[in-house]
Amino acid sequence: NKPRPTIRRLIIKDPGENVKIISASRPRPLYPQPKALVTASKCDKRKCRLPDCRCGSSDIPGDFSSKQIPQIVMLTFDDAVNDLNWDLYEELLNSGRKNPNGCPIKATFYVSHEWTDYGQVQTLYSRGHEIASHTISHRFGEKFSKDEWIKEINGQREILNLYGGVKFDDIRGMRAPFLQTGGNNMFEMLYETNFTYDSSLPVHENNPAFWPYTLDYALSHSCNIPPCPTKSFPGVWEVGMVMWNDLRGGRCSMGDACTNPSDENGVYEMLIKNFNRHYKNNRSPFSLYYHSAWFNIQHHRKGFIRFLDEILQHPDVYMTTTWQMLQWVRQPMTLDQLNSFEPFQCKQDRPIHECNRANVCNVHSKQGSRTLRTCQECPTVFPWIGNTGFSKSKYG
Repeated sequence: NKPRPTIRRLIIKDPGENVKIISASRPRPLYPQPKALVTASKCDKRKCRLPDCRCGSSDIPGDFSSKQIPQIVMLTFDDAVNDLNWDLYEELLNSGRKNPNGCPIKATFYVSHEWTDYGQVQTLYSRGHEIASHTISHRFGEKFSKDEWIKEINGQREILNLYGGVKFDDIRGMRAPFLQTGGNNMFEMLYETNFTYDSSLPVHENNPAFWPYTLDYALSHSCNIPPCPTKSFPGVWEVGMVMWNDLRGGRCSMGDACTNPSDENGVYEMLIKNFNRHYKNNRSPFSLYYHSAWFNIQHHRKGFIRFLDEILQHPDVYMTTTWQMLQWVRQPMTLDQLNSFEPFQCKQDRPIHECNRANVCNVHSKQGSRTLRTCQECPTVFPWIGNTGFSKSKYG
């Protein structure tokens, strides 16, 4: 097997001072893994074992019955975090909504660089939400080389660390803009830069719904937006975007891509119908994938909040980050064991303070003067592809 790469980073805070940054890493494997970066073979359940590996299927992890396990719900948002969507995030996530164990609900943010307020990113991270990479430039990456993917996805991880205060180790996941992955080039980038998961591949098979799986072996669902990976990437998880059915019978990978109803009741009905297909079946994680602009239409927002408040009344529904969900999949347990499941517990120690008074940095870019908001040190130039503020990276 090819040794798992490590990453060494140096950040230059001022001339003459080098500060080491801890490299990000996937969980270390407990069992032998297939050879990496060769054509993937069909998944063998005898060799593919949790917590390291999982074959793609609708089977419940741990061989539990559906009523023995939690229904995990994941709310995610793509693109920039800024004043245009901050009030929405406050309303949904900072208004006292809790999971059955009394801990606040959590969400995952796939953050792109342009127009992002990194002070607000820091506040979201401080509150326990997950921050993931969504590229720097938000371009179609179908034809990107591996190195271009590294500059876009790992580069945005560097920017989130430098200016959002997010620990490098905590930026574990990514989503490709427009759900347009780059096939083997993109997934080789994830493997080499030690990301834990991708969440970009639409999954048509939704009844029963697919569970997340690893890319040790070949895909076992249809490839809806090629190119898809064909090689083996041991230990890299795919959190497939299980499709919804809209009220007209169409399929969609993101909630805001559906043919949306014209009133609050219709929005609620579409959401609850799709939720119940998971909840009353194999309880595969139910995903609420959105761009914030969808909520600008009032009946969308009202229907969604009505749905959200209803499902959170269930004693077996937990709204978690994507990484919290994957920790449960890696170590599945029953509802009565969740009180001792550390990843779902309330975190008393915040990783960093909220950013209540950001620095407003006026910095130079090729397009002229730009503004960047951060509670970290201001950069001298606007961070961009190949010039994030980190020193030259070394792999080895």
